[in-house]
Amino acid sequence: MNRILPALCLLSPALAAQATEGDFHAETFHRQHCTSCHDSSVYTRENRRVHSRQQLESQVRMCDANLGIKLYDDDIQALTEYLDRHYYHFTP
Repeated sequence: MNRILPALCLLSPALAAQATEGDFHAETFHRQHCTSCHDSSVYTRENRRVHSRQQLESQVRMCDANLGIKLYDDDIQALTEYLDRHYYHFTP
């Protein structure tokens, strides 16, 4: 027990930084999972399938189902927001 407390104290700043960093989880998830199937050019190509924020969320949900990850709705929203902000720019 005495060894656990110092370890928790050391982890607390890292966990707090992760919780306050809006894109951290989505960016990491994207890098670890989405790019295993495709690179980022799929988001910016001329003949892309996604033309709205709603379609983007549907695509994220479909990819989640295809990968069998079963993300929570909040994670789907965070990933959709990340992709929109960094690639699609549907939301000003």
